[in-house]
Amino acid sequence: MTGCIAAAALPALGLAAMSDAAGGAAKAGVDHTLGGATYRTFTAPLTVVHSAVLQSFQELELNVTEDVLLDDGRMRVAAEARDRHITVKLEPVTPALTRVMMFIRKGWIGRDSSTSTELIEQTARVLTEIQPVAGAPSRARSRPIAGASPRAP
Repeated sequence: MTGCIAAAALPALGLAAMSDAAGGAAKAGVDHTLGGATYRTFTAPLTVVHSAVLQSFQELELNVTEDVLLDDGRMRVAAEARDRHITVKLEPVTPALTRVMMFIRKGWIGRDSSTSTELIEQTARVLTEIQPVAGAPSRARSRPIAGASPRAP
């Protein structure tokens, strides 16, 4: 009888492990620093990622307090929500690749990396609505690969 109980417990353990793995995969691509900053790079131009940040902030009812283009071509967006000050920096890595850094200060010295991770994930969700095919610009999808032979229709 003990073998039956152990056998019945294995599928439950497998499902729990799979759900943990799925949760981890959903947050893949988000990096954190010891200082509390959260980073993610998106395959989309700076202006498109900027629009996605602003749209996600609007949907989440965050109060945008600053939205500026910096001299070096980067952008900075600041927002506030219930004793949290949010700073987002957008950096163009290439014309089609943008790095986002988000930092949330809670109170005077607190950090809130879980909220910054969620805000980046919501930005990614909005970005897929704006640019649905894996974030690749249309010119990248239509360009032939060098050395590849054309396909017959």
